[in-house]
This record gives sequence, structure tokens and C-alpha cells, in this order.
Amino acid sequence: MENPFDALDAGSGAYFSWGSQSKAWKIDGAECQLTGFMIDPASIKTGYGKLGKGEAPDWVWAEVPGTKMKPPSEDHKVAVYLDVYVTEADGAPSEGWKPWATNARASREAIKSIWADIHKGAVKNKGKVAVVKVTGSKSVEFGPAVVNVPVLELVGFADRPGDAAVAPAPSPSSDDDDLF
Repeated sequence: MENPFDALDAGSGAYFSWGSQSKAWKIDGAECQLTGFMIDPASIKTGYGKLGKGEAPDWVWAEVPGTKMKPPSEDHKVAVYLDVYVTEADGAPSEGWKPWATNARASREAIKSIWADIHKGAVKNKGKVAVVKVTGSKSVEFGPAVVNVPVLELVGFADRPGDAAVAPAPSPSSDDDDLF
């Protein structure tokens, strides 16, 4: 039997992010070059996020996505959240649903560039997910900063892949006593 505590040392859990300096995606801590992924349009949240070294992220989401709200502090930046599905076939180190919570300008701009098409397509494709192709990245100036923004293209819509439902915990049995 594998040591059940090994997973506790594996990092902070599932996540999905874009590294504008490295021009690479990170999935659960592993850097990769993705060629595509899927977005669940119904999962969108907008609001503010604060990220600090050595601190847990602080996300504050609007009750209704896109609703204007005041930032909770000067340290909070505009943020967006989406559920994305990645596959090994598209370059991910693992397969499954990952949370994409970000206040990074490059990621927000990439999402914004295709969101009108995703939103319009989602109306006609209820319950489906957007299939997105990654075609590269481009350098974009935002004031004095130059960031690498991933270039995304909406390919179409597909059925929602593999929702792994959480199985209920098994009932305790007398055989479990010898685990500890």
C-alpha cells in the first residue's frame, strides 16, 4: 500500500496558470507548453485578488460575474476565475479539471480576447464547454510594462468531459483499526 501521506507533500493542490515571463503554462506546479484546453463558461467569476509571498491568495468574487465592485484594498487587483479542463494529448502533465484563478494582466487579456465569442457560443451550446486552441504568445505593452500574453483561439464547443464525482467515504469497518 502506498503511503497516504505522500500526497500531502505534493504541493498546494490543483491549479492552472500562465507565466508571462517564461511564456509557459503551469499545471499543478509543473511547467508545460499547452496546445489547447477547455473552458466551462458557466464557471466564470469576476472580482479582485491579492497574491502575496508566503500568504494564501485572497479572492473576493462578485455575486454576479461582471458586476462592478470596489476593490477590498489597494493591494487587490482585478481578477477572474474559470474552470479549465486539460489533457495530456494537449501537453498537460495530468488530465482533468483545474481552477484558473488569476489577477495577472496577461491572463486576463487572453481571456478577454476570446470571451465575447465564448459567451455568444455558450448561449447556443448550453451545458457545453468551449474548446480553446493556444497558438502562441505576443508581447504587449501596458504602460511601462511589457508582458507576454497567450494567444487563444475559440475552436468550438464540446460536451463536458469527465466530471469525476467525489465518491462517498466508505463506512468504517473493523479492518481499518490496523492502519495506525
